[in-house]
Amino acid sequence: MISIAEAGDYSPSTKWSLRLAFFLAIYVTCASAISPQSFFHLTLVYAQKFVAGIPILFVAGVCSAALIYGRGKPTRYAVDLVRERWRGCLLVLLFFFASLTAFSTYKMAIPSVVPFYADNWLADLDEWLHGTAPWELTHKLDSNTWSIVVFNSYEVIWFFQWFGTMLFVSLWSDKVGRIRYLWAAALTLFILGTILAMALASVGPIYYHQFVGEDRFSGLNVAMDGLDYSHMVREPAAYLLTAYQSGRPDLGGGISAMPSMHVAFATLNAYLLSSLNRWLGVLGWMFAALIMYGSVYTGWHYAVDGYVSIIVVSVIWWVTGRQPAQIETQFAICQPIEG
Repeated sequence: MISIAEAGDYSPSTKWSLRLAFFLAIYVTCASAISPQSFFHLTLVYAQKFVAGIPILFVAGVCSAALIYGRGKPTRYAVDLVRERWRGCLLVLLFFFASLTAFSTYKMAIPSVVPFYADNWLADLDEWLHGTAPWELTHKLDSNTWSIVVFNSYEVIWFFQWFGTMLFVSLWSDKVGRIRYLWAAALTLFILGTILAMALASVGPIYYHQFVGEDRFSGLNVAMDGLDYSHMVREPAAYLLTAYQSGRPDLGGGISAMPSMHVAFATLNAYLLSSLNRWLGVLGWMFAALIMYGSVYTGWHYAVDGYVSIIVVSVIWWVTGRQPAQIETQFAICQPIEG
């Protein structure tokens, strides 16, 4: 067991890493206590996905870095990168696995803790802020070509960015930058994905009819049905609803609209990219804006779900940047590895 005196000798980044580990341990332990059966089942499900998917992403990431920064010796660069950073990479991926499993457990437990109650006034707030239902504004750009861009960005590319960013952070040599992002990610899951999701329990426009019992979003359904690729939204929506009705803890299960975790992590990643490079930041914010748009366009969220996510993540990013000995983050992975 680490004594206080020993902990006092650690660098600031190591101290914050230990605090993060303690915070995550509490978060995960509480999740397992709230719903032991769901937590255990999800642990097995996510473990299978991680074992199958992470090695592919890891190899792709290392090879990409080697080709870009290998300076004529990509194989040597890749070998050195793996040898020097595999431990840190493993710890970050374990953090990601544990936090994701706990988050999913909390998400599926929401209706048993707080009934879905907030949809009516969230929809009212949306219309009051925009003068009309926001989905009507987003669907003014309707076309099958545009819908392919939106659906693929929201339903496919977002997941690659989320996992890819976590993989990049796991290999990042900037210890302070890495711990800042991991703290921000953990707080995003805890504050937005758990606390606010339970406090503002809602299902979103896509499930409004099933849970509220009104046809308030019938126009949105008609607009979506008129798009050739709406199945990219309809099928996962049906999957989540079936999982909810059956009560089984499936992969990615749980229904929760407010706040939007898609917008939250797209925003967080935009902040990270902006800290690395101006043009990466521009791309990051363009993608975050597209995800914000897509969250309303698809009917998964009310516009205010995304606004709350952007505000809270912005505060989290600012707070995590105030830790002692904060140094200027830089794209350290692009530096050649000695040895």
